[in-house]
Amino acid sequence: MKIRSTLFILFVFVPIYIFPQQYLPGDNELLLMPTAYTMPVNNSYFSDYEVFLLNYSYAVTPTTHLSVFSIFPITTEFYRTFTIGIKQKVLSIEPVQSALYGAFTPESSSFTVGDVVSFGEPSKSFHASVAYIKYDEESDADWIYMLGLRIDPSKSLSLLLEYENANSLIHNDFSGLFTFGIRIRSTNMSWEIAGIRPIAETGNLLFIPLIKVGYYFN
Repeated sequence: MKIRSTLFILFVFVPIYIFPQQYLPGDNELLLMPTAYTMPVNNSYFSDYEVFLLNYSYAVTPTTHLSVFSIFPITTEFYRTFTIGIKQKVLSIEPVQSALYGAFTPESSSFTVGDVVSFGEPSKSFHASVAYIKYDEESDADWIYMLGLRIDPSKSLSLLLEYENANSLIHNDFSGLFTFGIRIRSTNMSWEIAGIRPIAETGNLLFIPLIKVGYYFN
């Protein structure tokens, strides 16, 4: 309850200074982690991870995204994964931006609340995020840590790097995941291909493939 109250106060009362920023398809996220960047009002973005995971985000204001997430309707019970989310920018002082985000899955009562800070302009930026996650009513809560880097050699190409780990895994001597990838953009589309590499002895395994496609409605 305290977490929800704190987020409400931040969403409503924290002043936001906005400076002009051009948005390109995919700017609102890296490969797996969110960024603090938001779309112009009334624009939206649809993304499809591995064909299996679907997400749609809509900008109700220049600083607020609402989203819905679900797995692809493979079975009649796909609705059990239906998840609603929000991202709210709370700081925008060039070159630093910050956004709070959250997600809730009614079927399992799982939720996530977190903050992401983005440094620099989108084409050359560093990102750091920490999130508190509760998988269901019976499980223990966990903390997720994420770092990301984006460098654009050109307007249509981005090089992406991420690191992810969880508090519970760190205590079990897990060193985390590195994700390397590229994003290719057109006016409204973004295509991403990446490899996920556990920082551990994995035998002959080099990378777990990740493919994502997105469409920007403006």
